[in-house]
Amino acid sequence: MTGVVYSKFPHEKLRSIQQSDSHKPLTLEYIAEGNANIVYTFKPIADEPVNLGVRQKLLRLRKDKSFIQSTQSQYITFQREFLPLFRPENIVEQTLITLDESLIESLNQRLAEHESTGARKDVRHGDRLAVDDHGLLMTDMTAQHGEFLFEIKPKWLQQSPDAPRDSIRCRTCALRMQRDHMKAGGAVIPTRGGFCPLGLIDVDIEERRRAFRNIIEAQANELSHTTVGEIVNYLAEEGYQVLSDLRKHQAQFDKHGLLGRDPEDISDDYSKAMTLRDCMLFVKGSLNAFANTADIRLADLDFKHAHPDKVQKWKSTERTLVDQGWYTSTEVDEGYEPRCLLTRRSL
Repeated sequence: MTGVVYSKFPHEKLRSIQQSDSHKPLTLEYIAEGNANIVYTFKPIADEPVNLGVRQKLLRLRKDKSFIQSTQSQYITFQREFLPLFRPENIVEQTLITLDESLIESLNQRLAEHESTGARKDVRHGDRLAVDDHGLLMTDMTAQHGEFLFEIKPKWLQQSPDAPRDSIRCRTCALRMQRDHMKAGGAVIPTRGGFCPLGLIDVDIEERRRAFRNIIEAQANELSHTTVGEIVNYLAEEGYQVLSDLRKHQAQFDKHGLLGRDPEDISDDYSKAMTLRDCMLFVKGSLNAFANTADIRLADLDFKHAHPDKVQKWKSTERTLVDQGWYTSTEVDEGYEPRCLLTRRSL
């Protein structure tokens, strides 16, 4: 853990502890990381409450990689492009905070120590934080005592504009089946599982219940059948509305698809659509009164810039799904329980 001091004036700032400090110090505790960012939580050093400015907040810092924009640029893009699309209560808030260079140096030293103790996954070894003047304070969506957290990766909530008209699978289910068969070498039918994202926002509440139950039961651990049912019902009846908004914006920013377009014709709108197809939905609430405490927010809305290499990868994936028949072929479903909503409706 790394000792820090938080101050709000003249602007929100975090800096390393100094001997002359009279402020109440905090510690930063490493909790998670991905390919682009590392996330820390705030802990008090003494038996005192965490400063109000960082209470129920996490700190996200970017890694030192060439493809990652500065934190300030990420923040500006988020505020301009994504925050206006959703209700404030349905999005993980971001606040720009100033950092000092010595804090980044200290945290990087701790990252090296985590590698020697096994606290970091091997695949993350060598990754370090960028020397950046800013970090992001984020809404803390980790589950506290008496709460449960569910994570949903909605993916494509509408069919790909490039899909053939006679498709029997949505884009997500087609890609899942293609990848399953690749892993199996095409020799055996893959293991059943997963859910169709179209079910999450279907007009039929029973379809929504089916989709949410698949997700919640997979993460429920020792929750009772009654509790699982209450959570599923809440999400199917009310909680899915944010996903309906997400689907609307996915369709709004990608009306024409990607195939047949030159890379230089790819607009920021398509990049926004792909960002909205790769975000995460966090669902948190008290297990004793889930419907009254549910906190449902979208996260991971980091703008996916249409770099030529990335556009080529997107096009290659879509071309494979179309040309190899993953949207339309019934033969690959032999002995395979249909799970895509489009497939079920075609039977």
